[in-house]
Amino acid sequence: MDELDNAPEKEPVDNTPARGERALETARGAARGAAATLRSGIAAMRDVRNASRRHSSARSLLREMSEALSADEATLARREEVAADYEQIVEEQSAVVAESSSEVARQRELVERARSQREALETQLDQLRKDHEQELRPYKRIVEAARGRSEEAARGVSEAKRAVRSAENQVKDATERREQGISSANRAIDASQGRLRKVQDALSRARDEHADGSALKQLQNEVATELAHVEAARAEVATVTHDTQSAVDAAQTHLWTQKKSLEEAQREADAAKREYEARKQEYDERSARAHDAEEDLEDKIAALRRDEDDAKVAHDEAAERHDEAQALLDEAEQVHATPEETERLRASIAEQRVEVEAQQGVVDDLAEGERSLRVSTRGSRLALLAAAVAVVALIVVIVVLLVTR
Repeated sequence: MDELDNAPEKEPVDNTPARGERALETARGAARGAAATLRSGIAAMRDVRNASRRHSSARSLLREMSEALSADEATLARREEVAADYEQIVEEQSAVVAESSSEVARQRELVERARSQREALETQLDQLRKDHEQELRPYKRIVEAARGRSEEAARGVSEAKRAVRSAENQVKDATERREQGISSANRAIDASQGRLRKVQDALSRARDEHADGSALKQLQNEVATELAHVEAARAEVATVTHDTQSAVDAAQTHLWTQKKSLEEAQREADAAKREYEARKQEYDERSARAHDAEEDLEDKIAALRRDEDDAKVAHDEAAERHDEAQALLDEAEQVHATPEETERLRASIAEQRVEVEAQQGVVDDLAEGERSLRVSTRGSRLALLAAAVAVVALIVVIVVLLVTR
C-alpha cells in the first residue's frame, strides 16, 4: 500500500490527434459519398439537357416543315384558282391594261401641257415684274423727293414756331421793361415833387416868420434846385416812355414778321404735304395695278400647277392599275403554260404532309421521353443540389480542423 501510495502519478494521455484523424477520415468518407451523389446528379442533369435539346431541334424542324408546306399549299391554291379562271382573267385584265395604257398616255399629255403653260406664264411673270419695277422706279423717286420736301417744310414750320415763341417772349420782356421803366420814372417825379413841396413849405414859413435874408435866399435856391429835379424827372419819364415804347414797338414788329414767316412756312408745308400725298397716291395706285396684274398671273400659274399635280396623280394611279393588271396577266399566262409545275407542286405537297406527320410523331416521342426522363431523374437532380450544399459544408469543416490542428 505504501509503495502504491508512494508511486508517481501517471500523466493523462492527450487523445486530441487521434480524434482529429478520425474526424478527417469521416469527412473523407462523407466527401466520397457526396462526390458519387454529385456525379449521379450531374449525369442526370446532362441527360435531361440533351433530351431537351433534341426535343427543341425536332420542334424547330417541324415548324420549318409546316411553314414550307403552308407556303406550297397557298401557291398551289393560287395556281388552281388562276387555272380555273384563266379565260376570265385574260379578258378582264387585258381590258384593264388597254384602258390604263390609254389613260397613262392621256394624263402624261395633260401633265406636259400644264407644265409647258405654267413655265410660259412663269417666264411672263418674271418679265412683268421687271417691267413694273422699271415703270414704277421714276414715280417712286418722285414720291421720295416730295416726301423730302414735305419733311423739310415741316422742319421749317417748327423753326418758325420757335421763332414766334422767341419773339413773343421778346415782346413780353420789352413790355415788362417799359412798365418797370415808366413806373420807376414816375416814382422819381413823385419823390422830387415831395421834396419840392417840403422846401416850398419851409420857405413859406420862413417868410411868415420874417427870417433873415440869407436863410430865405438859401431856401429859394433849394426850391429852384428841386424844381429843376422835378423838370428833369418829367423829362426822364418822357424819355423812358419813348425808349421803352420804341423797344416794345420793335419787338411787336419782329413778332409780326415772325408770324408772317410762320404763316408762309405753314402754307409751304401744307402745299408740300398735299404734293407728297398726291404723288404717293399716284404711286400707290400704279403699284396696286401692277400687283393685281402680277397676282392674276400668279393665280393662273397656281391653277396650272394644281392641274399638273392632279394629272400626275391620275397618271400614277393609271400606271399602278396597268402594272397590277399586267402582273395578273403574266401570272395567268405562266400558270396556263406550265401545268406540269402544278402537278409537281401537288405531288410535293402530298409528300410533305407525310413527312410532317412523321416529324410530328418524332416530336411527340421526344416530348414523352423528355418528360419521363425528368420524372425518373428528379430525385438525383434534387440530391445534386443537396450534395453540393453538403460538400461546401464539409470543405468548411476540413478547413477548420486543419487550421486548429
